[in-house]
Amino acid sequence: MIALGGILIVAFLLGSFAQSAEITEAPDFGGAYVEGLAGFPQSINPVLASDDASNTLVSLLFDGLTRTDPQGQVIPNLAETWDIAPDAREYTFHLRDGVRWHDGTAFSADDVIFTYGVLRDPSYSGPYGVQWRDVNVEKLDRLTVRLSLPKDSFAPFLEFTTVGILPSHILGTVGARDLPAHRFNIQPVGTGPYKLKELTPDRITLEANTSHTPSPWLSRIIFRIYPNYKTILTALERDEVEGAPLVEPGDVVRLQRRKDVTIYDAPENTVTMLFMNTANPVLSDRLVRQAITSAIDRGRVIEVARNGHARRADGPILPSSWAYDPNVKRLEYNLARARALLDEAGWTADPAGGPGRQKEGKPLRLVVLTNDRPERLAVAGEVQRQLVAIGIDVEVQATGAGGLVQDFLLPRKFEIAVYSWDFNGFDPDPYSLWHSTQVAPAGLNISGFSNRKADEVLERGRRSLDRMERLKAYAEFQAIFAEEVPALPLYLPTYEYAISTKIRGVRTGIVANPPDRFRNVTDWFAKTRREIATRRS
Repeated sequence: MIALGGILIVAFLLGSFAQSAEITEAPDFGGAYVEGLAGFPQSINPVLASDDASNTLVSLLFDGLTRTDPQGQVIPNLAETWDIAPDAREYTFHLRDGVRWHDGTAFSADDVIFTYGVLRDPSYSGPYGVQWRDVNVEKLDRLTVRLSLPKDSFAPFLEFTTVGILPSHILGTVGARDLPAHRFNIQPVGTGPYKLKELTPDRITLEANTSHTPSPWLSRIIFRIYPNYKTILTALERDEVEGAPLVEPGDVVRLQRRKDVTIYDAPENTVTMLFMNTANPVLSDRLVRQAITSAIDRGRVIEVARNGHARRADGPILPSSWAYDPNVKRLEYNLARARALLDEAGWTADPAGGPGRQKEGKPLRLVVLTNDRPERLAVAGEVQRQLVAIGIDVEVQATGAGGLVQDFLLPRKFEIAVYSWDFNGFDPDPYSLWHSTQVAPAGLNISGFSNRKADEVLERGRRSLDRMERLKAYAEFQAIFAEEVPALPLYLPTYEYAISTKIRGVRTGIVANPPDRFRNVTDWFAKTRREIATRRS
């Protein structure tokens, strides 16, 4: 009887467990992902990389003191925490203990001091010199470093610490001038989630760094080298690769027909605008700039130029930013209002009954300048068509991309220009594009926008580290911009890339550069294991 009773109890417990448990799939270590890479990496070094191929590998092989999350916020990486002095000029970083380089050497403050020393070296010729040249770097102990700004506080500075750190035990005797020619650039050693296993002219293999925190699920990432992004798409369709790092808007529909590929769509940290030269006699009139803004149907521009693969832009701050103010009153597409504004500015309809307008006997004519890329030409052509509808005679002129900037935009030899502005990182600070001290050619304020109140709020926004104070400053700036319209933001391109459906765990976020698609690569997985989970009653 006792034995029978025990059996019944066990059976009851097993039955109860079966009713309250379920089998689920969880990520498991293993598997590989194969992606096409456009061109061979020129320098797999975080302080020198400038091409997409090099930056892609750097993002997987190296860590910075900090990194950005999917919303572009700065979060810890090699630094566990940091303290900011009351005057916001000193940053003390406390480094993670136990981190090791791919060759097993312990990571320490010496590596940070060396890396930032390279960036501060006058002979350094990479992309970060301007940011770091005057920053003082000090080692406090094995796992603590202090960074000091030379003058005023600078809110965007924290994002500069996302640059990858170099190993001083390998490069400590190499000067900044000699670094570009060093073999390290093709034999990199980092602290990132993956480490280099093999590099050949047509293939690069990375293997998981299982000591990384967090440790990746995919055991390998393999890159096959192709001449350009178009040939990578062909390779994807031939099943030579499982991912394409860039899908142009015209190719999206074709790839969407495939059941074994997912197209990921992420907002780019870029805005395409119509920049208006405020020094031009016609465009110096705010009413004319407002009329142009009211005459442009941005939705139609997006359809024509990018097959609908973009988001409408509404101001100088990206909608994805914490600093964006959705409540700012903005000029909407309204042809009647556009015509009324031109009337108010004195540009009246042609008395002879023609399609144009004139003022004091002079016809209303403007030139829209762009580069010779098909997308930009499509934008310029559509803008021309829409402005003609309100009586502005528009001529489109195109030049090479390099010539557009150096020969026309910086010398401000243009009237209206179609140009894309790539935000330098994720901080919303728009100072370099709109403050009066930055008027081209000395700076990047190519519209020549000059407004005393705008200058004040831009200065306040970049000095303060208080989020609410910055939020208020940038809300004021957006309101001023909406009224003055020194430029018309047209659209925010979306970044599309394709990955095999066998790879799971991929999450999108704001993309400043194509390598940002790997931001959560440690969560990607191809293999699963079964786990028993208890359901809550």
